[in-house]
Amino acid sequence: MKQAKQLPRSATTVFLDQPPSCLEFCPQIPDHLVVGTYLLSETKSEDETVQQTKTGSVQLWKLDQTTDALSLVQRIALPYAVFDLHFHPRNRSKFAIASSTGCVSLFHVSQSSADGSTQPSIEQLWTKQVHEDPSIPALFLAWTPENWFPSPSADGFAVTFSDSRTAVFGTEKDITEEDGLIEWGSFEAKQMIEVWFVALAAMTQSSEKSEQNQNTIPFMYTGNDFGSLHTRRFVSHGGKEKGDEEPLSPLLLEHDDRARHHTAGVTAIIPLPVPLVDDAPVLLTGSYDEGLRVYHATRRGEVLAEEGLGGGVWRLQLLDPKEVVKSNDAGDIREQHFLVLASCMHGGTRVVRVIWKQEDQSSEWSIEVLAEFTEHESMNYASDVWKGVGADTSSQVGELSELLCVSSSFYDRRVCVWRAIV
Repeated sequence: MKQAKQLPRSATTVFLDQPPSCLEFCPQIPDHLVVGTYLLSETKSEDETVQQTKTGSVQLWKLDQTTDALSLVQRIALPYAVFDLHFHPRNRSKFAIASSTGCVSLFHVSQSSADGSTQPSIEQLWTKQVHEDPSIPALFLAWTPENWFPSPSADGFAVTFSDSRTAVFGTEKDITEEDGLIEWGSFEAKQMIEVWFVALAAMTQSSEKSEQNQNTIPFMYTGNDFGSLHTRRFVSHGGKEKGDEEPLSPLLLEHDDRARHHTAGVTAIIPLPVPLVDDAPVLLTGSYDEGLRVYHATRRGEVLAEEGLGGGVWRLQLLDPKEVVKSNDAGDIREQHFLVLASCMHGGTRVVRVIWKQEDQSSEWSIEVLAEFTEHESMNYASDVWKGVGADTSSQVGELSELLCVSSSFYDRRVCVWRAIV
């Protein structure tokens, strides 16, 4: 039985000093979130020439989950605009940003002191120029998953640019040491076009005759402004200690779906935590064309389910995957449920459930919109969900739980706090 679609209202609305382009809650200090901003300023000289300047900031905000109040803790002004921001998946007090000048900066968020007298704070650790041309912006950054590199001690990220390039930077040192971070791979597109998104996945498979010998298959997926989704599969590795092998596995295959299935730019990609199907992964994709798709990333690509969300799907966040087993007279029906938060540009924010139903030898995908938040008056580029103590998105089917959401809109500089039942 489908849940009635909710239309939640904001509990709190604040307005920033600059347009918010990205935001994430701090994993280690879950009542705090970091917001990145992007301000474009234009000045006209005496000869009528218009000069553009891009600046930004990273801002630390505190959310009181009992009153839904937001309060500014710290603001760091930056000489460039912030396109993207992500916390490290394992070093959870660190986050990196991608900027308008083709650089990546790493920051550390400190904990409060034991007596509570010191508020959390942000410290900038390093800034690295990851594109030789500072006029080329870095559009998106993705940290490498565990075991994505052949050496288990390696760490790094992939970053995309507006000139069609995707680059991988890695290090064998601590990620906080900028001098050890070097480019380990660069991938060019055939046409000059923005690469809006890169997603990395490390799939595991058992070797022949032994489930104990696990091989890791590194994947890279990129989406560009033409609506193409590009898949790169690297040679699998066993995660052995580093020897003479290359720091980045060699490419095994790559293919581009040539925009057969997305009618506008591909702006969000989530590799779903399900086994490969016919040796190809299953993804969630978002596009300017307002479609959320369950996508089988074969050479030609295949859409397994699709739902229009009423706005360009700029970002997707997987909140809660879980498995459900239902029994009937015909036997067991297994379902995988994926709760997803979608930032939908001019359409606002959506909470969506994606379901994979498996029965006998058949399977079926479906998409259900649970909630629509539509108070934003301009482009919703960034949203997140509070994951602190008491946050629960892992309820069983039939049991309801509550999401505490923070979402933003760009031109009106608005940040809203709201709740949805899932």
